[in-house]
Amino acid sequence: MTSWDAVVDVSNVCWSPHLPPVGRRGPLWPRLNLVLAAWRELHGSRARFTLVADESLVRVLNDEDMAGYRALRYELLTRPVADSLILELAREHSLHVITRDHYVDYRALHPWIENSPERFHRWDTVNGRVLIAPLEIVPRSLQTVSVAVEAKDLKRSRLDSRNPQHRKILGTRWKCGNTLCPEASQWQGQLLVWPAVTSHGAAVCPSCRHPLLGLGPRDSLYEAVLEHRGPHDEILRFPLEVNNPVIVGRGSALKGVSITTQLAPAQVAGVRQVSRQHLLLRVEEASDRNCRMVAIDLGSSNGTAVERWAGTSFQRAKRLLPRRETILGSKDRLVLGGVVNLRLSGRRYVSRPGSSEPSALRVSHWPGGGDGDPTVLH
Repeated sequence: MTSWDAVVDVSNVCWSPHLPPVGRRGPLWPRLNLVLAAWRELHGSRARFTLVADESLVRVLNDEDMAGYRALRYELLTRPVADSLILELAREHSLHVITRDHYVDYRALHPWIENSPERFHRWDTVNGRVLIAPLEIVPRSLQTVSVAVEAKDLKRSRLDSRNPQHRKILGTRWKCGNTLCPEASQWQGQLLVWPAVTSHGAAVCPSCRHPLLGLGPRDSLYEAVLEHRGPHDEILRFPLEVNNPVIVGRGSALKGVSITTQLAPAQVAGVRQVSRQHLLLRVEEASDRNCRMVAIDLGSSNGTAVERWAGTSFQRAKRLLPRRETILGSKDRLVLGGVVNLRLSGRRYVSRPGSSEPSALRVSHWPGGGDGDPTVLH
């Protein structure tokens, strides 16, 4: 390994209108060779590259670019969303990062970004020549980071928290009327995951793209996040409505939220330790100012554990007793089958009934919440 080895954000490179042909939109594979050549011109031919791309990139390349992709001398690593892998590789192997993404939405998870701004580099085209320059990473406030995380999460469903119509969609309870859709037959006769939105602003089912039927405003909302335990790559986010219990598990026949709905077939094997009906989850309102989250392991094969938040880190995981209620603190997280984390989010974009503005989703006076002040999770 040399001091100038780098991990390259290949999708960011190929889509960049800052590279020749400058201003042209769309992914172009030859742009990658231009950036690699510019880096080696600056830092020598011994520099090695680790190439990482979103899985979607290969699907949108034309035939000519696909030929360039197949002739690639380096291994191309792919993820549904490549950002987390890029940052993990850079952190673990002390690599430089070639990108134009400032990774604002990852600043909380990767504080080393702001501590090592010299390791991030961008490209520019000056008089037809591709040049490498510092990316100029600067510190960002917690509020800015939260907004960036929120925007990226919503973008996956084409939702914009600044759009009043989209906020109304988020605050509405929906049902998919397509009887052949796996989401349509879910428990409680309603869509248990966030809807998708068309370019025309219509709410559709994220699985079958069928138009949704509005069932009225939701009750107070929180948001749950499912993620792979090792790399912490997100699998799914779903609304958790107060006093509305949800079963979480694996498989299309589940009457609840399935963690395999948005996984590629090759990824399903990594979560097989989660049972089909693994866990029941609910948020209860004991009073106007007192909420609590309750989890019940439904007799899962590989069990559920809770990791309590101790202020700066998580305590050792403790296994839940099957079919017994466990009260969770606002920052605690559950571990399903040893392979999937389940935690609360603190997104700000959900509208409470009767409100046109998104609420802050604050979790107040929950057990384990520390000093009792409202806690906003990310």
